[in-house]
Amino acid sequence: MHIHSCILKYGLDSDIYLGNALVRLYSNAGVLEAAYILFKKFTDIRDVVTWSTLIQGYMEYGFSFEAYALFDQMQQEGIHPNEFTLVSTLKACSGIGEIEYGWNVHSFIIQHGFEHNLFIENTLMDMYVKCNNLETALIVLNKLSKQDVLAWSIILGAYAKNQMFEETLDVFCGMQQNGLKPDPVTCILLTKACQNSESLAYGRQIHSLIIENGQELQYDVGSSVVEMYVRCNSLEDAQALFERLPKHELPIWNVIIWGYCQVGNPGKAYQMLNAMEHEHVLPNSEIFERLIRGSLMSGELDKGKEIHSYLVKLGIDSSNSIQNALIDMYTEFGFFDDALQFFNNSSELDIVAWNIVISRYSQFSLNKEAAFFFEKMQKAGFYPNQITWNALISAEVCLENAIDLFWQMQVEGVAPNDTSFVCILQKCSIYGQLNQGMEFHSYAAKFGLDACMIIENMLIDMYAKNNSLETARFIFDKLKKWDVVTWNVMIAGYTMHGHALEALKLFYRMQQNNINPNKSSFVAVLQACASIALLEHGKQIHYLITSKGFELDLHVGNALLDFYAKCGLIQDVHVFLNRLPERDGVAWSTIISGCSKCCNYPLASQCFRDMLSENIKPNASIFLALLSACSHAHRLDEACFYLRIMSLQHGVTPTLEHFMILVELFGKVGLLKEAEELLETLPWSSKPVGWMSLLGSCKKHRSVELARRCFANLMEMREKSSSSYVLLSNIFEEAGMENAVEDVVRSRKHADAWKQPAKSYIEVDNQIHEFIVGDTSHPKCEEIYSKLRTLHSELKNEEGYEPHVGLIHKGLSIKEKEMNLWAHSEKLAVAFGLLCMPEGTTIRVAKNLRVCADCHDVAKLISIRERRDIVIKDTYCIHHFKDGSCCCENFN
Repeated sequence: MHIHSCILKYGLDSDIYLGNALVRLYSNAGVLEAAYILFKKFTDIRDVVTWSTLIQGYMEYGFSFEAYALFDQMQQEGIHPNEFTLVSTLKACSGIGEIEYGWNVHSFIIQHGFEHNLFIENTLMDMYVKCNNLETALIVLNKLSKQDVLAWSIILGAYAKNQMFEETLDVFCGMQQNGLKPDPVTCILLTKACQNSESLAYGRQIHSLIIENGQELQYDVGSSVVEMYVRCNSLEDAQALFERLPKHELPIWNVIIWGYCQVGNPGKAYQMLNAMEHEHVLPNSEIFERLIRGSLMSGELDKGKEIHSYLVKLGIDSSNSIQNALIDMYTEFGFFDDALQFFNNSSELDIVAWNIVISRYSQFSLNKEAAFFFEKMQKAGFYPNQITWNALISAEVCLENAIDLFWQMQVEGVAPNDTSFVCILQKCSIYGQLNQGMEFHSYAAKFGLDACMIIENMLIDMYAKNNSLETARFIFDKLKKWDVVTWNVMIAGYTMHGHALEALKLFYRMQQNNINPNKSSFVAVLQACASIALLEHGKQIHYLITSKGFELDLHVGNALLDFYAKCGLIQDVHVFLNRLPERDGVAWSTIISGCSKCCNYPLASQCFRDMLSENIKPNASIFLALLSACSHAHRLDEACFYLRIMSLQHGVTPTLEHFMILVELFGKVGLLKEAEELLETLPWSSKPVGWMSLLGSCKKHRSVELARRCFANLMEMREKSSSSYVLLSNIFEEAGMENAVEDVVRSRKHADAWKQPAKSYIEVDNQIHEFIVGDTSHPKCEEIYSKLRTLHSELKNEEGYEPHVGLIHKGLSIKEKEMNLWAHSEKLAVAFGLLCMPEGTTIRVAKNLRVCADCHDVAKLISIRERRDIVIKDTYCIHHFKDGSCCCENFN
């Protein structure tokens, strides 16, 4: 500016060369207003340099629209742009991001013969890349009169940024075919294309090419390859190259230590810290923060404490980010007193520290403490942000309170984000509040967040769990993009509501869409297979699990235990249990429950003792499974024993479900009066399961009056299931009370009592076949009914079979009632198995309701007649029929 004043003093301010130099001076310094004033002053004498200089200044300081406007104006004034003008204008077009501006400049370039200027062509390609028009950028590359490494690197960088692995490699190969050797920048760009485990194979190819070009040990290139392997979670490859590099600077130490922390191996990260010191490289606070967070991720508090001690020794534990990491680590493990020492002694608390403490208290359901710090935070002058409010909403156990917090958050001027909606929708899902969930769905749409993938996934989950599968599937089908979570929630939704076949179809379709199933996917699909005993499909999924290395994962392992148990292979389950490296209460509960379903009380009892020997504390679910095993085996004394010790010895309070099993067991052994007294004295008001169970026992022991009282109690509870009506009418019919039967039938029709349709499933040659009562839709329908007619005749004439015609209450003849019984879904499935499966193989059928008494007797007789094992899994028991007997010994 002093020089400028001298120019004015000596009257040289009309000299265009000095004027251009001044415009450049002010433009480079960012004083664009002064540059423009000078520019306006030279209206009559300004040349292409003046225009180009100002355009470049506007472009470099982010005024892209103004730069492009100057480009238009200079042409209108008859000044022809040169190559420097065009390069600056193209860069301005990149800043605007609108391809139309770039097309206009490109058109000018072609019209005025600049298309063969390499400098302009490279800038033109870069402009198309930054405007997300890779196709045109590639066309420009192919038309270049002379291609250099920079031109190819622009295209490489674009594909790499978008993680288009195959395209990146294709461009790189094209570059080599044109005789160009990649420079270090090109190599680094290639490694940037591979930043996750899915791209590891491409990353290894790129590494091989870098080795071939002799650039592996160039520090910048080698470091980028190490980082690529770290981000692909291939720490062995990263470590091997790291050790070959001629030198190690702080950034590469930071990367390799971060990598070990990310994969949950803070011990190895700590070793690298020691090696770093050995090479006399001083670690910075970022490395220590990562080490602390690595200990947190792996659950190794002791390792975190070691790092903390080391920090104290070095005297660098006062860093804000490190203190926050330590607070996060100690609160994660529940050591709030240790965490609060840093918190209370910190002179520079930030919003992150407050949020960590509030979030952790919320996570541990310490809502009073969370609320206390929430108030304290505001008094200290910190305003709650989205993270703070979301933590409070997530922790709130009462839906109404969570909704109040959601609205209060907005009253305080904080807009909800995707996490806020996920938290509140999750509450609606947990508490079964479909209408509330629909309202928040609509509200999320107002914020434009309903198209956010995490919210879309939560909406699918919310609708599915609230028995609105059609809406969940509608949202699923209209999505433009799915991730593994999307597929998992839809599969789990179908499984939860008994649509196992749909769940299985989605699982296979998911893989066809190149979505790799994760552990949660396998757990959900195994539950689907278990629900209808799809043994062969489940075995194939087990093979896939093994190939991915998930077999011994605790949650997947428990799902496998549950699957094989529900298929009736209880001995195989016991073998697999012993292979698991870790067994928790869920695993033991699963196998004891499996023993119960298979009516194997001795094995259930043995498993309980084995569990105690491993010092695993039994929980309510384990005792529920154990009591169920006692019920299946009519072990009343043992059931009373377990009910007594669960609270006295193990501190587990019995729930309504535990007492309902005891009611069921009283009824089975004929202690109907005791069962009724127990039901009436229990403190819970709603006990439909118990009264229904006792009603079933009334049928077995022909107690008409007690049956009336049970039915009356069920009606008081507004129990709408048709089962109570069916049971009562059966009892009346067996007692010869025809008028009473008619009354019950009329009452049932008037009440519109819901009856779930019976379905049976059988798996043959990897195909799943579904049958309903009286089914005529199957391709082998005629053969199936022909086989059943033959069996009916043989069993009746030769095996002493007597049909349970009393189960049919319609005004039909005896013959018609028998035909009706022989059209039951499980009989159809068994007959199909006999027709289509090789002799001697076990027939496995799953039914969504209980097996009726007639089908039970028929299955026993068929097992003798056809010399087959037959396994029928129903909702209550896994019946294994062999040589004319069933594992349930007719107890059920």
